[in-house]
Amino acid sequence: MDTITQISQLSFHHGLNSDKAFTIKLTSDKFDSVAGSELLAKVESWVAANVMMSSKEVPVLVVDMENVEFIDSLGLQKLLASLRLMKSHKSNLVLCALQPSVRLVFEISRIDQVFGIFSSFDTCMNQFNTQKQPSEYLLAA
Repeated sequence: MDTITQISQLSFHHGLNSDKAFTIKLTSDKFDSVAGSELLAKVESWVAANVMMSSKEVPVLVVDMENVEFIDSLGLQKLLASLRLMKSHKSNLVLCALQPSVRLVFEISRIDQVFGIFSSFDTCMNQFNTQKQPSEYLLAA
């Protein structure tokens, strides 16, 4: 199974101040319950470590979904759980580069109204570079 590899690519985007955003790049073409559970576990660990290491706000989490061609309801559920976790720490989780098939699932389920969704990773990064406060990241591009 390659889901561990897909989630393990966690890194701060070099073009940003690390206080603003943290990026997770999904490399698998499928985001299901297994991948979603792994993502949620990574987000929980990262938030806990961030809170313990610093009194600052938790940076916004950007999930780059460019490679994801399929998402199921359990994958959506884990994304929503990750979003709730981030919001409970006065932060946010935004998505970028959704493929048309994945975007359609978000639109049909109306979950696109819950997440900030950016058309591309570059658009998302440009938005972060022009905004000042993490609360401003709540709006989608």
